[in-house]
Amino acid sequence: MPRLREWTPSGRLVLGLFVATQAVYLAMVLVTLPHLRGLAGGNDPFDLMPTGYDLPYAQYFLDAIGVEGRAYYLWRQIPLDLIYPALFGIGYGALWLWLVARAGLAPVLRFFALLAPLAGAADYLENGLIGLMLCRFPDLTSNLVSAANAATLLKSWTTIIFLFGLPLPLAVIAYRWTRRRFR
Repeated sequence: MPRLREWTPSGRLVLGLFVATQAVYLAMVLVTLPHLRGLAGGNDPFDLMPTGYDLPYAQYFLDAIGVEGRAYYLWRQIPLDLIYPALFGIGYGALWLWLVARAGLAPVLRFFALLAPLAGAADYLENGLIGLMLCRFPDLTSNLVSAANAATLLKSWTTIIFLFGLPLPLAVIAYRWTRRRFR
């Protein structure tokens, strides 16, 4: 049995995880998050704020979406966002491992795959803290909002850094394919 540091997922597994991840992501981006944004007069839900938020914004947003919106956030958006982080962490980590193997890149680059599960773990922390804010509203504390904001920032920036890294193995694969094809 191969050791984990040498394991490369199959293309079918990567494709299946990618499709499942994108299906949940699309449900959030096309349905639940726009609904919350609409209830808040066009203001972004916490999940969509890579530059963060503060206590006044949290109070404003949670007040703006009202009782119905807070229930929707808690019982529609967060349940979807309990599926997504695991799919992202596993699926995109597997995608990275598969691409690095296909590109023939240095094995040390396999460790970059750990950013995907780190982003997923931060997303779970963010979801839990947003859930606390939803349940405690209007009694929010600056510590609670600061902790939720920190989790949002960690999730956002690990995701961004990971996604910015994806073109590297893709470019190497494209370059090698083009070189072989047009020799």
